[in-house]
Amino acid sequence: MSPSLLLLVLLLAATAAASTDDSSVSVMPGCQRSCGGVGIPYPFGIGDEACFRQGFEIRCMNNGSAGGGEIPVLARTNQTIPVLSLSVAPLPEARVLLPVAWQCFNSTGGRTGFYPGNVNFNEAGVYRISNIYNELYVLGCNTLIYVKGVKNQGGASRFNYKFYSGCVSVTNDTDDPQDGACAGLGCCHVDIPPGLTDTTISMFGDGYWSHADQEFCPCDYAFIVEKGSYNFSASDLTTHVPSNQTTPQRVDWSMPLRLDWAIRDSDSGSISCAQADI
Repeated sequence: MSPSLLLLVLLLAATAAASTDDSSVSVMPGCQRSCGGVGIPYPFGIGDEACFRQGFEIRCMNNGSAGGGEIPVLARTNQTIPVLSLSVAPLPEARVLLPVAWQCFNSTGGRTGFYPGNVNFNEAGVYRISNIYNELYVLGCNTLIYVKGVKNQGGASRFNYKFYSGCVSVTNDTDDPQDGACAGLGCCHVDIPPGLTDTTISMFGDGYWSHADQEFCPCDYAFIVEKGSYNFSASDLTTHVPSNQTTPQRVDWSMPLRLDWAIRDSDSGSISCAQADI
């Protein structure tokens, strides 16, 4: 079983064990209360459109590749986004698994492939990536990577966005990166700006930061992850290298992320407490 699938199984198992009884989940009458041990409270829902509000649809997917059974995933996305938990109160949030962004280089420093982490999970605009409970990690030996949030609206500005957040990870010695240490030698991390609605990562290629003669560290990685969920290991700089670096492909590696959600202005319709099955 691949590392990411094993992580998925363990996280879903822990979530299911901690879940309350399905009968405590508020749903619309006749709608499915759970999937794979994860409660699906309204405004989330599965199946008929009457079971969920716009932007909150969940699919219950058969997950044969991870030991069988079903898992909940966000609907209307450009790739599979497993859901670890959903809550309404006291904190409205969704915990999900999202893929790691990456770029790889050959021995002369030419970029052979990349994946910027641009997952389309927020079509209806109901989610915001929590800047309180998540942070940005960057792994690499000569790299600068950043995220940006809240686009400037009109007016003269040197920058297109109000917030930028990133960090630099540099080392020329294979002995520099140390397990558990993430202060710039092979690993760095930083808080993220508020208002992020997607996980697209901005990466600098070889024209800015040379990756020549770094066979010991051929790839850069970046991911927004729930605080406390990731602990750097020096082996992560090489363990997840794609088997064929000349063909762009997504690394089979995912991280847990906490999303704030809200019924925003763009979401039409309303419902009273009496209409929900509570």
